[in-house]
Amino acid sequence: MDVENKYELTSEQFKLWTDFCLEAHEEMYENKDAYMNVWDRDKNLFIVYVARGEQSGQENFLTKLLA
Repeated sequence: MDVENKYELTSEQFKLWTDFCLEAHEEMYENKDAYMNVWDRDKNLFIVYVARGEQSGQENFLTKLLA
């Protein structure tokens, strides 16, 4: 996956991210959106990688979530 953006989320923020993905799953599937979730045990955070060229909805949500 060609990564453009990386977002570090707490467990609470990650729950909101998964809720967003579940609500937008049909649109994300149709757009063939790609992202990857990784647990970083050293930082005790979830890392979300968003692929280069993805729909801005993912990036907008994650940027607002971390603001």
